[in-house]
Order: sequence, then C-alpha cells, then structure tokens
Amino acid sequence: MPELPDLTIFVESLREIVLNREIVGAVFHKKPRLNIPSSTFNSMLKDRKIIEITRIGKEILFSLDSGDRFSVHLMLSGGFAVAREGKEIPFTILTLNFRDTGSLFVTDPKGWVKINMNPDLDERAVDGLDVTSEYLQSSFDKKQRINIKAFLLDQQIIGGIGNAYSDEILWHAKISPKSIVGGIPAEVVDRLAHSIKTVLINAVEYLRKNHSGILSGEVRSFLSIHNPKIKTSPTGYPVIVEQIASKKTYYTEEQILY
Repeated sequence: MPELPDLTIFVESLREIVLNREIVGAVFHKKPRLNIPSSTFNSMLKDRKIIEITRIGKEILFSLDSGDRFSVHLMLSGGFAVAREGKEIPFTILTLNFRDTGSLFVTDPKGWVKINMNPDLDERAVDGLDVTSEYLQSSFDKKQRINIKAFLLDQQIIGGIGNAYSDEILWHAKISPKSIVGGIPAEVVDRLAHSIKTVLINAVEYLRKNHSGILSGEVRSFLSIHNPKIKTSPTGYPVIVEQIASKKTYYTEEQILY
C-alpha cells in the first residue's frame, strides 16, 4: 500500500501533469466505491479545473475551481497513470478526460480504490509529519493497552503511516513492535516523535531525488529494515520477520521491549 512518502511524490507528480487543465468528463469503468452517483460525480467535474492537489493522510485530495473537492484513497494496490485520450490502461477504475487532450487514470487491479466527493476533513487524524511528543503522550494516555505497532497503523490516530514505515520508525527509535504504549517512558516517547519525522522526511527526500515523477507503486528497496532482501540491519543485527498486529513485521533484537 502506498504510504505517506510515496503519496507525497504522487501529489508532486500530479501537480505537474493536471493542475489547471479543464475536465470534459469523468468515466467510471466498473461500479465504483463512490459516495455519490457516478453521473452526479461526472456533472460536478465536467468543465471544471483542478486547482490544487494535496495529501491528507493516505488520501489524495483534488480541489476544483468550483469549490468542490474529491479524495482518492488508493487502498492496497491503486495508482495513477496518464496517457493520450482513447488509450487503454489496464485495471482502470476512473478516467478523467481533459479538453486539451490526454487523460488521467485511476487504476487498481483489486478494484478497492475509494473516491469521495466533498469529504469531511474536520476530524482527520494528525498527519505523520506533524506528530509531536505531546500529541503522542496524550494519545498513549488514552490507548495505554494498545500495541505500538497497531498504534502507528491506526489512521484515526496518525495519518499516513503504514506497515513498512511503522517498522522503519520503530527500528530507528529502537522500540520493539511488541511494546505496549502504556509502558513506554517519556524520554522514549520523545525519541519516537523524532524518529517518525526523521524517517518520513528522509524517505520523501530520497524518493524525490531518485524517483521523481512516479504516480503508482511502492519503492521499498532503500529501506533499512522492512526489506525482504536484507538479512541484517545496518547495525549488524539479524532481521526477524513475524506477524505482529496482523501484519508482516520486520524488526531486530536491538529494539527494546516495553
């Protein structure tokens, strides 16, 4: 599943391609996971321009010149593609056709992509890049019995972090993914907040430098710990692979259990 760093680059790529282009039609190619009728969605986008694209947690938000907005959640395997109008793109869920030729495709081989017109943004979780020690401690106090891996994955607590980057963050902070949040001391909470920002920012910078322009997929080959091709961490510890919080989790024994 694309996570915060991947989606950040998707947004930057999309801005270069579709901003201020007039939409002439929105075509769904299968029954969509959409909160309004597809015909209404098409009428709301027809003759409108996309004037801004942002990331909200794991969703990408498209703002129109009408004041309406729609979000795309790519779920596990969704992505975007661009091509000239009329070209067939495999697994297309939605096609946005532009007046000056060319189209933007939302694709997903599983068909799980979710699209919402005018989503409620008022009660969204704190974004991963905005997490502070104070926010973590307050959230820990409310969820003391939860596993730290499950905590980081909960999009109602922190937006944008998924399975791969939760492993990277916990390894960077030297916290075992089996830890219970109520047992994590204050000084380690500070370290975790620092690791969240450091890991995510470094990943965005790497992707921006080495994979600028991507619109789909997950780049994981540069990760330090959540990487099936490596057997030892950068610090020389064997990588352990185990199901934790119902997810395939990568960690090492240097990470402390609290």
